[in-house]
Amino acid sequence: MEPYTDLAASYDYILGHVNYDEWYRYLRTLMCQYIENPRLILELGCGTGKFGAKFSRDDFPIYGMDKSIEMLSVAKARAFKDFHIFCGDMMNFHLTKKFDFVFSVHDTMNYFLRYVDLRKVFKSVRRVVRDDGVFMFDVTTEYNIQRFFNNKRMQYRFRGTDIVWTNTYNPKARIVVSTLTFTKRGITSVEHHYQRIYSVREIRDLLEKEKFKVIDIFGDYTFSPPTSDTVMINFITRKL
Repeated sequence: MEPYTDLAASYDYILGHVNYDEWYRYLRTLMCQYIENPRLILELGCGTGKFGAKFSRDDFPIYGMDKSIEMLSVAKARAFKDFHIFCGDMMNFHLTKKFDFVFSVHDTMNYFLRYVDLRKVFKSVRRVVRDDGVFMFDVTTEYNIQRFFNNKRMQYRFRGTDIVWTNTYNPKARIVVSTLTFTKRGITSVEHHYQRIYSVREIRDLLEKEKFKVIDIFGDYTFSPPTSDTVMINFITRKL
């Protein structure tokens, strides 16, 4: 089963510990720090639409794209005012609008397992971001996976569904596999999520090949450089 098919319904519940208000304030602060007058925003991998709803609430027109119809079905309830959602593939999308701020968070980029795939994402973004705009994204770190996920097992119960989430990491291939098993009334379904760990150097090289320059690199949604125990690395870039 495709990732985020059965997970979509319980996604917000499982991530109930995440402080989206604080995260949003950081994204908005960062956007306004690097862009003088941001007018149009695009979120790639918008998921259930929590950020889109917050930007729209504060009068920022925003478009949210995701590949998962199931996740967008949840986001639909939040798509009010100037928050618009649509289905699309990050590796190949074309839009008539140009955006001041394009962002993608929560380790979405780690889902692209090959250099060529990540380059396709960057190439697509380059087509839609304004010349003076900003493209911001994060990648999760090997420290995060080894410390908090590798060989870990988590259990949840949501609306009569038992959910088991297990993780394994192959350090040689730098691939983490997350397996989610959903059981309801004796019926079981399984999703496998595959992600790749990238180094800062690898990301820099791929961005350069697609004519992006890195303006800043921060750690864990702060304005400080990453350290050895950083969980998420944040890249702020512009077109060359």
